[in-house]
Amino acid sequence: MKSIYALLLSLLACHASLAEQATPLRIVAFNCEVLKAPGVRQGQFDRYRFDPARIAHHERVAAVIETLSPDIIGLEEVISRESVDMLLGILHDKGMTDYRGYHVENSDTYSGMDVCYITRLKPDVVEGEKIRTINSEAEDPTWRAWYSAPGYNGESPRRQSTSVSRNAVYYFTVAGHKLGFLGLHLKSNPSDEAANSKRMAESIVAQRILQSEIVRRGYEPIVMGDLNDYDAEVADGDDSRDTVTKVIRNLKDFDPKRPGDELINAAALIPRKQDRYSSNWDFNENGFDDPGDVHTMIDHILFAKDLKPFVNRAFISHCTPHDTSDHFPVVLDLLLPPVSNGTVVRGAGG
Repeated sequence: MKSIYALLLSLLACHASLAEQATPLRIVAFNCEVLKAPGVRQGQFDRYRFDPARIAHHERVAAVIETLSPDIIGLEEVISRESVDMLLGILHDKGMTDYRGYHVENSDTYSGMDVCYITRLKPDVVEGEKIRTINSEAEDPTWRAWYSAPGYNGESPRRQSTSVSRNAVYYFTVAGHKLGFLGLHLKSNPSDEAANSKRMAESIVAQRILQSEIVRRGYEPIVMGDLNDYDAEVADGDDSRDTVTKVIRNLKDFDPKRPGDELINAAALIPRKQDRYSSNWDFNENGFDDPGDVHTMIDHILFAKDLKPFVNRAFISHCTPHDTSDHFPVVLDLLLPPVSNGTVVRGAGG
């Protein structure tokens, strides 16, 4: 009896030791809504026209980062490198000097919106860079896909090609786990036929990026950002809207040659259906979140199914004020067990 008791104690101690070795990792996706630094003129959209309001906008976004304390936060609708530098300056002034920011100019010259990230971890260097954007010009089909859609003035449908003009690819090795991120900001307006057709084509390009630039390099894929579409398999807080595309399906099952989905939507792990919304459309444009406003789930974190045992929590932070963004940060917490000789040490995951 004593030997069995001693064995149980030993096993419990071993499990506790492994749990203590697990590395917590908080991943956040946040559309900060046209974050434009003072003096920046590029892009056709201005959330705030004057410098004092732009500075205050950066202060509020920095406060979101300060509050959530992410290890990696992917940001969308950042207009230029100047905004990343301003955010880092504010965070460093607050004492969070371990944060670094990485920006790459995206190819959406009309909006000027870029996908970037801020992190307290050291990113991997791939192709000589800590962040890249994947894009092909019209004459190069490598990172483009064809679609057909009517014109905005009712013209007959015409065939055209598109790249994913707003994306960022970056990599980390955390506790031995190789994680490859594809930050995305897909075409907006899931109620518009032309936009839906273009977004579907973008998702096809994203499939190629995931396979060629992340999985082929031996990284577990994580897609996150403003995908501007709904997941037909995850009920969200708005029962009145359903997807008419396969955008999220294409991303979750990015390799049709393999059985089942490769990615899981973090929203599926949020217990309350009422909490599954990431965007607030200010329908009456009064600057407040009113009962008549539209709350939809269009921002997502899709992560490799092999990481599911290590999920500690998923949630959406609905504390962001309306004057900061019309989106809310999506949060995924992982507890990553150590990897020894290429094998996960079991018992340390969440």
